[in-house]
Amino acid sequence: MTAGRPVAPVMAALILGLALATPARGALAPTWQRLREFEAVLEAAAKALEGRPIDAIERLDADRFHVRAGPCRLEVRIVPRSRQDPGPQPFTAMPGLPDCS
Repeated sequence: MTAGRPVAPVMAALILGLALATPARGALAPTWQRLREFEAVLEAAAKALEGRPIDAIERLDADRFHVRAGPCRLEVRIVPRSRQDPGPQPFTAMPGLPDCS
């Protein structure tokens, strides 16, 4: 480390990296599961909206998200898939049809 640089951010990044590098055996904590859902919704919506810039994503309930991109609106559903082994809940993000009226 160079003099004058804070050590705490580097240590936090190192600890986080080690924690994420270990294999998960149980379900993800709700925060990380929700993050995976938002990422999947964002990716599905970007494809469905054909590159229009996304302005907002709102979680309506456990399995539905509302996405807004300019004048367009889109609902994306989270569809859980069955799993054979312990670990994060697998799912698919299924976009509806965009409404750009």
